[in-house]
Amino acid sequence: MLVETTPKPITLPHRRFNLPGFNTLTNVVGWAVLGLLAWWVIIPAIFNGRWQIFQEWAIWKFLAEGLWVTLRVAFVAVVLSTLLGVVLALGRLSPRKIWAVPAIGYIEIIRATPSFLIIFYAFIGLPKIGLKLDTFWAAIVGLTIYNSAVLAEIVRAGILSVDKGQLEAAYALGLSPFHTISHILLPQALRRMLPAIVSQLITLVKDTSLAYAIALQELTSQGRAIYQKYGNVLETMFVIALIYFGVCYLLSVISQKLEIK
Repeated sequence: MLVETTPKPITLPHRRFNLPGFNTLTNVVGWAVLGLLAWWVIIPAIFNGRWQIFQEWAIWKFLAEGLWVTLRVAFVAVVLSTLLGVVLALGRLSPRKIWAVPAIGYIEIIRATPSFLIIFYAFIGLPKIGLKLDTFWAAIVGLTIYNSAVLAEIVRAGILSVDKGQLEAAYALGLSPFHTISHILLPQALRRMLPAIVSQLITLVKDTSLAYAIALQELTSQGRAIYQKYGNVLETMFVIALIYFGVCYLLSVISQKLEIK
């Protein structure tokens, strides 16, 4: 007599991606880079006294003012980019060509254009058509234009990742397209998009350094002013890099937490 039994689910062990010798290799490379930095930058600077200016509070206050501008530009740009990116993603997904074609053209053209040029033309080109912006808003406009195209693809991928059966069920219940998108698709897609959005925010924070070309007094420009005055280029840019690393690493940790949840 045969007895039917319910098979137990098989749980596969979670394995992290690891290559033989990969961790050892990365450790060796990391220590080698630190050793070169110490040999070429830190040790000579200690003997030459080029680090002494960073013992002054006025220098750190000067850099903090630049960092505050950087964070403000990044925050406003990511909010505007997200809103515009959602609109562009919905336009690209629209079955109507009157919305889809302009959205596709905008996304493909902007994504293929360097963000540096977009910032530059936002500052130089817009005044020629009557839209004169200061450096702060020119940087925001340039970063918003570029990152909205990138975020549009992130949003589109998030919406397409939602099960189509939910969309069909919503229409079967008589929900309008607006309510279907706002109450069913976007809430689920947003949770999946958050890590990618945070990752793009990290890129956006680093891209704010490109605004030095239009004389925006952000972190990189403040560092440039310091090394032009004191002649310690490597030391100043090393400190600037550490500040960017601290901000971006914090955002990276947040992104990892979101991925776990």
